Amino acid sequence: MIGFNLNKAKRHFTSLLTERFPQREAEQLMRILLEDLFDIDQKRQLLEPDLRLDEFQHARLADAVKRLLEGVPVQYVTGKAWFDGLLFHVDESVLIPRPETEELVQKVSALMPNDRPFRIWDVGTGSGCIAIAMAKRFPQAEVKAFDVSEKALAVASKNAINNKVKVDFICDDVLHPQSSILYQPVDVVISNPPYIRESERSSMERNVLDHEPSQALFVPDDDPLLFYRQILKLAKSRLTAQGSIWFEINEALGEEMVQLCREMDFEGEILLDFFEKPRFLRIFAID
Repeated sequence: MIGFNLNKAKRHFTSLLTERFPQREAEQLMRILLEDLFDIDQKRQLLEPDLRLDEFQHARLADAVKRLLEGVPVQYVTGKAWFDGLLFHVDESVLIPRPETEELVQKVSALMPNDRPFRIWDVGTGSGCIAIAMAKRFPQAEVKAFDVSEKALAVASKNAINNKVKVDFICDDVLHPQSSILYQPVDVVISNPPYIRESERSSMERNVLDHEPSQALFVPDDDPLLFYRQILKLAKSRLTAQGSIWFEINEALGEEMVQLCREMDFEGEILLDFFEKPRFLRIFAID
């Protein structure tokens, strides 16, 4: 392999990837690896097929392909994921940012004021994607982000620095909150908490189950709304008069979520994602 040009390397490693992936997906993965590992973008890949890859690059590419064949998601292989036009570092201590969560940020942003400061909580921040995207979109906002995982917060802090935004990251367990910040007024609460029931494990992809942090994914079958209930409880006396709460939810539990809101004197509106699935909940306190 040493001394192969770009075109030969692409053919060789794409061929290896087709042992696990369909041809088009294998080709796409190769394009991602070359761009994210070596900054060789798609245009350059097409225009410079004879570009030489050195021994180090071949070894790194071979290792990346090996990990993909073992089922590691490409974002963890490269350490990179895009979200809302921003580049994020990710590792197995955080969930890979999803398009649905990006859509949640877009829906929240469409209704946010641009002419005044406001306070945002991102509860269960993980990689920091929601908090950082909101801070980037609204530099006048005061953004606080919470997570129980110190490793996740280290990743999120790095992402905030790389994306040149200010976010206050706080290590706290929303189920047993200690931080005084969670007892202060807030205008917007956003959360994509764990919402997949344990009984739904069997329907999930192996690469998710084997590599993404389970504590950020799963909730017990006998109390799947526990995180939502606790966040609503915390927000109940802290949400400002015109404030709102936004959740990403389990598509199978939309009506249960609306009922929970009513029980806690909130009004919840289900919003559909781009697959027409009930994926988000917009919530206001009942006057």
